[in-house]
Amino acid sequence: MATSIFGKDRYLQSDGEIISDKKFYLIVSAVLLFGFAVNVLEVLFLADYIFAFVSSGANIVWFYVIYLVAAVAGICINAFSRKPALSFAGYCLVVLPVGAVLALAVPQYSFGVVRSAFVVTALLAAVFGLLAVLYPNLFRSLWKVLSLSLLVALIWSLVSMLTGPYFSSGYVWLDWIIVLVFCCYIGFDVSLAKNRPKTTDNAVDSACGLYLDLINVFLRLLMIFGRNRD
Repeated sequence: MATSIFGKDRYLQSDGEIISDKKFYLIVSAVLLFGFAVNVLEVLFLADYIFAFVSSGANIVWFYVIYLVAAVAGICINAFSRKPALSFAGYCLVVLPVGAVLALAVPQYSFGVVRSAFVVTALLAAVFGLLAVLYPNLFRSLWKVLSLSLLVALIWSLVSMLTGPYFSSGYVWLDWIIVLVFCCYIGFDVSLAKNRPKTTDNAVDSACGLYLDLINVFLRLLMIFGRNRD
């Protein structure tokens, strides 16, 4: 997702050692699972500490500042590095602050809401991943539209966060459009991974993009389903 906004052509280049397709996709899967496992541990064991930290008004500002700086730095390191270890370090720099946000968000919802968001995210990922395999050129041709859509989605998310539910509750359809945008990013990143040179560094980069896509879909669905249960 977010790493894709730098343009599609640079990701079709690589000076690393070519590996087999099987090893490439195993690395992508392993890196993704690592990120999700870290996030689960953060939610289970760090949620109380993070809540305590942000309970002060000043601290919550610092929380989001640290989150943005770490996440953007991690995305840039992952996107521009051509060394697998450094790209993985950038990925970890993304995973940790995202996990902190999840630790704040997930405990606010019931188990049923979280389960529903997880299941629907998995189903959407499977559907758009399959579509990307069947129609890769379609998704690769959308990268400019998706980049603009991502910018609009980020602005909307910021407005929603600052104004609270009283402003955003009447625009649920926009939330579903944002979900669709991130689902299209899943298709874009799957098609991109399919056509990249099969190197270890590109596998880590692909995993980072897909991780961000899936997390964004999950968080948005969490908000939608949680609102519907209120």
